[in-house]
Amino acid sequence: MNRSHRHRSRRARGFTLVELMVALSGGLFLSVVVFTLARDTSRFYQRESRIASATLGGIVGFERLKRDISRAGYLSSPNVAADPSVCGRPDGSWPQQLARLASVRIDDNGSSIDDNADIGANGLTPDQIILAGSYAATDEFPVEGAGNQLTIQDANSGAMARLGYLKLTDVAEQTALLESIFGVGRGVRVLDNNTGRAYFSSIEKVEGGPSPRVTLASSLLGGTAACPIPGHILGKLSVINFVRYRIEQLVGTPGPFDPLFEASKGATTPVGETTRTELVRQELDVDGEPIDGTLELVAEYAVDLNFEVGAVVGTAINQLDPTTWGGIFPANPSAVGAAQRVRTVRARLSVRSREADRDAAIDGGLYRFLLADGKYARVRTFQADIALPNQLGVTW
Repeated sequence: MNRSHRHRSRRARGFTLVELMVALSGGLFLSVVVFTLARDTSRFYQRESRIASATLGGIVGFERLKRDISRAGYLSSPNVAADPSVCGRPDGSWPQQLARLASVRIDDNGSSIDDNADIGANGLTPDQIILAGSYAATDEFPVEGAGNQLTIQDANSGAMARLGYLKLTDVAEQTALLESIFGVGRGVRVLDNNTGRAYFSSIEKVEGGPSPRVTLASSLLGGTAACPIPGHILGKLSVINFVRYRIEQLVGTPGPFDPLFEASKGATTPVGETTRTELVRQELDVDGEPIDGTLELVAEYAVDLNFEVGAVVGTAINQLDPTTWGGIFPANPSAVGAAQRVRTVRARLSVRSREADRDAAIDGGLYRFLLADGKYARVRTFQADIALPNQLGVTW
């Protein structure tokens, strides 16, 4: 064999078994590293996506709450039990919500979720807030009438035009539009044009047509023997809505959100899904009962709702927590209180992520929420001080 043939044989020689084993081992090790990194990256992304979704949902719900609080008292009364424009004070003849009418009424620990295991395990006691004002309309409507019958004076007024009433010619459509504003069970305030006195009642029925009519559930309330309600009144009518925010457990109870809860379970039901709680908004009638069809889920996986108020005490505005606001919102329904002194509301809303992704809590605040499996879901809390412009000038 000549030298050139031996040289070609050495160059054509392949890998040895040892070299192949080293190469395969290195490739396998690299594959494991890549797989582990990809798995952890996917988990991290899913966890961050869940808390981002909770944060976004919480922000949207909190903004809704803030807007409603800032509108409290609009075309209503800061505190009907002390309002100098009202002659008579509420008594047993007044419906419950009208008798306690105030721009803001906060019930400490008022959310009805005492039997929720997760909320109890975390030691939370969410509040409840009831706001009163004209949320269904932005206008007052000129009316005249007697007893429990009020007629809107000018169906072609600017207020009716802004409702879209002038575009409708069918009486049934006109009635349906008015019912969306003057809903049965909602409260009303009538300001007498001659005296500026305020009178109250609730709505029983509304009818469209060229002379729209509002039928009240009773004659107007708010007069006395010394200051009687006029037999024929000429004044301005505004609608009063009672809007309640609180934390509730909706899952497990038949309702309009069942499809949402079923879809959220997915292939497997996460721990805490069957005991989840939400921030809900609902309108109440003048008797304090929920109005059908008004329940709204404002923020999913909400776990806490708390309030403080800035109220005028003497000549200064003091920040009051639930332990000191007894004189503002008395527990006794017949007590007058001083809700008209509230100038700001400090609201705090906490929402959790859908699933747990932490093994330990953090002391010093509501940062993580303990679920039934002993693990923790992360929590985001939103806070704001909200002014009440509709009663900033109230001095009584």
